Order: sequence, then structure tokens, then C-alpha cells
Amino acid sequence: MPSKNSNNNKEVLKELEKKISPVLVINNSSLKPYVELFDYAPENIYQQPLGSLVGFFEIKEYSDDSAYVVNFLTSVLKKEYYINPKRPVTESLDSALHKVNMALSELAKHGNVEWLGKLNAAICVLEKNNTHFSVAGNAKIFLYRNQGLTEISEDLASDFSDPHPLKTFVNVSSGRLEKNDRLLITSEDIFHILSTLELKKNFQRFEGDKFVQFLKTALSNQMEMIASMVVEMNEVQAMTTPKAVSSKKSMETANVFSGTTFDNLPAVDLTPELPLTVINAPEGSAEYTDKKTGHIYVQGQSSEPSENPKVALYWESVKEKLGEAWYHTKNETRRKYSQQKKQLAKKIELRRLEKERLAEIKKEEAEREKAKRELQEIENERLLAEEKEVERILFEKQEAERKEMEALEQQRIAKQAKELENQRIIQEKKPISKQNSQSIQNPKKIIADKLQANHSEKTDQIGDFYRELSFQEKLQRAVKEQQRQAVIDLRSPQKDQTDETPIPTEDEISFSVPVHQQAEIERAKKIERTENMVKTLNKAICKTKEAVLSCSQAIRNQASEFASNKKIGHSQSEDRAHIAPRFSKIRKTFSSLSSKQKLYTLSGLALIFIVPFFIVKLTNKPPKPVAIQQPVKPLTQADILSGEKNIKINTDNKTIVSKNDLVAKTLLTNIGLVAFTKNSVLVFDANNQFKEYPIGAGQGSIVNATFMSDLSLVLIMTDQSKIISFSPISLKFADNNINITNKVNQSFLGTYLTYLYVLDTEAGQIYRYPRAEGGFGEKTDWLKSETTFSKASDMTIDDNIYVIESGKVMKFFKGLPQVITFESSQTSINYDKISTSIDSSSLYVLDKLNARIVQFSKEDGSIVSQYYNEKLKDGASLTVDEKNNVAYVTTSNGLISTTLQ
Repeated sequence: MPSKNSNNNKEVLKELEKKISPVLVINNSSLKPYVELFDYAPENIYQQPLGSLVGFFEIKEYSDDSAYVVNFLTSVLKKEYYINPKRPVTESLDSALHKVNMALSELAKHGNVEWLGKLNAAICVLEKNNTHFSVAGNAKIFLYRNQGLTEISEDLASDFSDPHPLKTFVNVSSGRLEKNDRLLITSEDIFHILSTLELKKNFQRFEGDKFVQFLKTALSNQMEMIASMVVEMNEVQAMTTPKAVSSKKSMETANVFSGTTFDNLPAVDLTPELPLTVINAPEGSAEYTDKKTGHIYVQGQSSEPSENPKVALYWESVKEKLGEAWYHTKNETRRKYSQQKKQLAKKIELRRLEKERLAEIKKEEAEREKAKRELQEIENERLLAEEKEVERILFEKQEAERKEMEALEQQRIAKQAKELENQRIIQEKKPISKQNSQSIQNPKKIIADKLQANHSEKTDQIGDFYRELSFQEKLQRAVKEQQRQAVIDLRSPQKDQTDETPIPTEDEISFSVPVHQQAEIERAKKIERTENMVKTLNKAICKTKEAVLSCSQAIRNQASEFASNKKIGHSQSEDRAHIAPRFSKIRKTFSSLSSKQKLYTLSGLALIFIVPFFIVKLTNKPPKPVAIQQPVKPLTQADILSGEKNIKINTDNKTIVSKNDLVAKTLLTNIGLVAFTKNSVLVFDANNQFKEYPIGAGQGSIVNATFMSDLSLVLIMTDQSKIISFSPISLKFADNNINITNKVNQSFLGTYLTYLYVLDTEAGQIYRYPRAEGGFGEKTDWLKSETTFSKASDMTIDDNIYVIESGKVMKFFKGLPQVITFESSQTSINYDKISTSIDSSSLYVLDKLNARIVQFSKEDGSIVSQYYNEKLKDGASLTVDEKNNVAYVTTSNGLISTTLQ
């Protein structure tokens, strides 16, 4: 059983008719690019659930950069709203508003920011009996219902004092419209001629088209440019639809191709069932050509009238949807196939390039290894040649010295032999003369002389015994002569040893003495050791001589006693017959010695006969080959850092520009690299070629700069406390209003969104300046606690602010200090400069003392990588392009780039 209120519910849910009347007034044609009024309806049956999209965009800034921005925004809004009919209305509207915000942000990134704060817009969606709307700037939406006028867009616009492109449309409101409701979409400029009360009275006075006409007249007479729109909600009028059969019959009677018109034409066989196909045409053909006129006619398909028109409508809708689905599927398949094909070709090309690169690297590595081996072989050959040359020189020198010593020794031995021969002859003549002079004396004296002769004989025997040692004496003298010669040759080194300077160690001698003199030093050391040994031997010989002298005195005493008891009858000729030593007497004499005397005598004989043999053997021993010690190279900074974590030694670097007057920090913008001199800005292209743009006279000298990515502006601080903005896109400079009271030479700059941050080292404070019309607003203290920045050396900003103070990194978030720790390295890290960005996951620190860049992880402070290059010691600023793995460092000689990979 049907509900009692079914008729009322049908009445309430009945869709109302929407009448949209646009009112656009532009009395100055030059203002046309700055306003756009739009009214978009669904283009097909699929878009019908999304309803109509109405509203306007208006910009109150009339520069060339702001022209036609409204056209761009309108196209973006329509495309995004109707792109997916399957989405709900609210979701489609949110997506479209977000797309508009993103489009405005892109405009700002390209330097088009003059429209900020001067955009008025109202966007309204009308679907069935509902409306969804959002406004920006000074746009207004009024609802007239039941004799009352209400501003339904109140507080919908963004209330941020500092306009931001991404926050242009932030709020959306929705509501249900009723019968006889009227909407007025306009801007605040309407209040210049009509107040809210006057609008209400005129809504009450005029209805329908009369109110629209009144509004057009009033605005056209008083306003130079304004966009407005009136929407009326009326009940749909009931319409009687004629039956299909009757319409078909009416078509037959109203045939324009009647017989009266074509009297002279031959009769045509007309089929009453198909009144539209009055001209014979092939079956199934969608068009035909009139043989007389040559015109081409499109023939519709004949269909019987349907008994249920609603089912036929749904069937047509289904066929249309199927056709659209097939069309989209076919296009999407083609698009994906083409995309996959392109990606595959790209991957193949990348793989080929990678193989070529690896092959090239492998080839270069092989060439480097080959060159290294060749250099090593050449070096080895050179060292071997030097060693052979040194050995040859030493051998020749030693051979010459040996020959000279042998000649001297032969001369000395011949001389000593001659002297000994002379002494022997003299001693033989002395006893003969004595016997001839004493032969005439008395017998008693003769007996005494004989005793004396016997004594002399004994003495001569002892002397002959010791003269047997003359060969050993010769050896001793030869040794002494050699020692004397060595002392003469080494006189200069001995004099050096008597100096008060400290004696160098062997390692120091090996470093300071040339290679060709090290053999001489080794030989001098060897002779010195031999000399010490001979001195010790001489002392032993002296002691032995003393023992021999004591023995000789005892022998003399015994010889005298023996001579007194000996018979005197021995003849002189018999005495002369025994010139050679008598071993029996020597044996008797030796046996008569005490044990201590025998020991000393044997020791002396051993020293005289055996020790000189070893001395001669040692002196004739061939010299050992001298080991040539190569001087040790001092450690370089690269050697010291070679054991560091993830260190890369001698990274590739390139000089971007050679200028000794670069100042401030090099900046990365959305179009490339920007550097600064004292009076100009250098803009680099992709090939590192730059153009120079002077800042103009009277602006002062550049001391610092930063990049505001949200507005695509380079902000330059001069020594006159001015802030100049430079657009890398338009390449134009503009003065900015700002109140800077601190010393600019002791300040650091940074940006976040559209805020400018200035670090004042004297006050120990970070000031924040909001973006405002013509520049920046009044500063506010960003830090909430007292901090000292007296020794600050750099500052960088992402979501946090990082400051290097006294060689340490300080981190701040929302004005408060945060705890931050970094992993330490084997070589102490000096924090001189710092760089990061919002999109980066790492902090980069320049250590000038150790000529390296250290990459830290933001998450845990661990060392990710280290990059060493000797040119980094002269770095004055650090800027890192993490996307291309390149670091830019400003030095006193210009700008260099270092590869970070």
C-alpha cells in the first residue's frame, strides 16, 4: 500500500529548473584579460551527475605578467572538475580547487607573484537542487529567500595575513536550494554603488529578467569592470509530449518535398511506412547523393516508435556508455602500449649506454694499469742501474786502495829488510874486533873475556831467538801502517765527531747522506771497528812484552851462572859455527821458567803468530753490498684520511668560473645556478656559461643572498641594509620594503615558504619577516630562548634551522633548541660550512682544514659518505645539488664543483 505522503515526497524531491544569467561589465577593453566569467554545463550524459560549474576569476593587478592568468585558471578548473565523472561532486570540486592552487603555486615559482593578494574568485557547483561553493579574496555569494538576503560566503575566504598560492581556496560550503531561491555571485566592488539593503529592496521589487536588467544597467553606468551572476531556481513546467505515432504522421503531411514543389520531376514511389526515405537509396546506407543536384544527404535510421520511451532512453544511454567505454579502453590501451614501448626503448638505450660506459671504464682502467706497470719497470731498471754503478765505483775505488797499500807495504818491508841486514853485519864485526884487541892480555883477563863472550853468546842466542820474531813484527808494523793510513783518510769525520753538535742516528744518516757516499761511511765504520780491535791487541802485546822482559832478565841471570861453571876451552870458531838458534837451550830455558812465566810466554807467542793472521783475513774480506735505502715520503692529508669511514679520495672537481671577487653563497634556483660578485649577479645555464647582471648604482655592495623557492625569487642583502629581489626567470631586479636594524656584515639569511629569516649574531636572535605587498612586513623574534651566536659561521634551513656556532652544529625547531649528535671520525671534523634543503635527507658539512665534505644522515647523525679534494681547503661557502650529486664551493679563486659519488 502506498504511503500517504508519497505525493508530497515526490513534490519535495522534484528537480528544480536553474536559470543562470551572467552579468559581465568591461567598459575598458584593456581590462578584458584580467576577468573571466564562466558557466560550464555537462557535455555528455556521463557528466550530467556533476551538474553545472559557474563563477568568475578577477585580478586587480594590471601588469603584463598578470594578464590572461584568469583564462589559465578557468581552463584548469573545468578540466579537473569534469575529468572523472565517476567521482562524487564534492570530491571533484575539492580536486579542482586543489589543482587551481597548484597552478597558482607554479606561477609563483616562475616568478609571477604580482597577483598575490589581488585575486578575487567565486566557484559554485549546481547539481540537482544542491549547491557547493568556495570563494577567494573579496568575492561574495548572496542568497535571496523568503524576502530575505543573506551572505552565505561569509568567512569562507582565506584569512591569512600573508597570502600563499597553495592556500588560495581552503574552505568549501554546501546547501540545498528551494523553489524561488535566487543566488547573486559577485565581488565586493558592487558595494560601491549598491549597499546590502539596496540589493535586498531591488530583489523584492524585480523578479526574473527584470532584476538582471536592472543589475546590468546599474553596473554598466557606474563600474569600469565587474563580473556577476544571477541564478534563479524555478519549478519545472509540465509539458505534454505528443505520441510518437501522431508525430510520425505529422512528419508525413509536413514533407517539404511535396508534389507541387517538384511538378516537373518524375513520380517517385513513396512508401507510406517510411515517409523519411522519399528518395530511393541502397539499403543500409547512411547517406545518399541526389543525382540531379549532387548534394549529399545524411539519412537517419528508421525506427518504430517505442511503447516505453524511458526504456529506449536508458537503452540509448547504455549504448552510448558502451561506446565511450570501448573508446576509452582502446585509447588507454594504445596509450599504455605506447608508453611501455617508449619505456622499454629507454631502458634498452640506458642499458646500452651503461655497457658502453662500463667498457670505457674497464678500458681506461686497463690502460692505467699498463702505464703503471711500464712506469714501475722503468723505475726498477733505473734503480738497478744506479745500484750497479755504485757497486762498480766502490769496487774500483777499493781495488785502487788495495794496490796502493800493497805497493807501500812492499817498499816498507824492503826497507826494513835492508836495515836488519845492516844491523846483522855490524853485530858480527863487533866480537871479532874485541877478540883481536884482547888477545895480548894476561890469562886471567882472557878467562874473564871468555866468560863475557859466553855471556854475549847467550845473549846473542836470546837475541837470535827474538830475531826469529821479526816476521811477526813486520806484520804488526804493517797493521799499524794500515791503521795510520785509515786514520789519515778519516781525519775529517773524526774532526766532525769532536764537534759539540749532536751525533745523528743511523736512520738520520741514511736520509741525509747521498746514496754514493753511504758505502764510504760503511767503510769508515768498519775501519773504526778494526782500529778499536787493534788498540785492544796493542794493549795485550804491551803486557806480553813486559812479561817477556821479565823472562829475559831471569834468563840472563841463569846464563851468567851457567857461563861461570862452563869450561873456558871452547874456541871462538865453534861459537861462530852456531849462529842459528839452539833449540836445546831454548827448551832448557823454557823448562826453567815458572808456570806463570810459561803462560805469559805462550800467550805472547799466540798473539804474535795467530792474531795477525785473523787481522789480515778481516782486512782482506770483500765489502758487503750496500743496501740503498730510498727516502721515505712524508704523509699527505690524503694518506691520513685514507682509513676514514666511506671516504672517497681525490673526487672529480671542475672549475666553473675563475673570479677572485665572488661573495656570498652560491644558490640553486629552479632554472640553474646563481653566483654573486660585489655588484652583480651571475646566472649560469646548463653548460655552465654565465651572464652577468649588475644590480645598479646606489644599491651598495652584495654581502649575502638566499633563494625563496615558493616565489622563485633570489633575495639579495647589500651593505646598505637593503633587500633586492631578482627573478631568474624575468631577469629583473626589484626593491623590497624591509626594516633591517642589525649589522648586515654579521648576518646570515635563509627562507622557508614565503618567510625570510635573518640571523643577528650581535643580538643572538633570529628574526622572521613575513612576505607583504612591496616587500616584507615587520620582523618578529623567532627564537624563544636566549642563545649566543658570537662566533656563528653559517646557517641553513629545511623544516629546522641549523647554525654553526664555535665549530658546533646547533639545531632549532619552532624557536626552541633541539638535541643533535653526529658520528665522530678518526680525524676530528671541523664544522666550517653547512648545507641542506627541505627535500634532502642529509646534512653536508665542509671541513676546510682536512679538505673534505662530510655527509651526515638527518635521522641518526651517522656518516653516510666523505669526499676529499685538496682544493676544498680554500672553501668559503658550500651548496649541494643532491639531485645531480654535485657540490658547489666558492673559493678565493672562483667557483668549483665537486662530484659527490
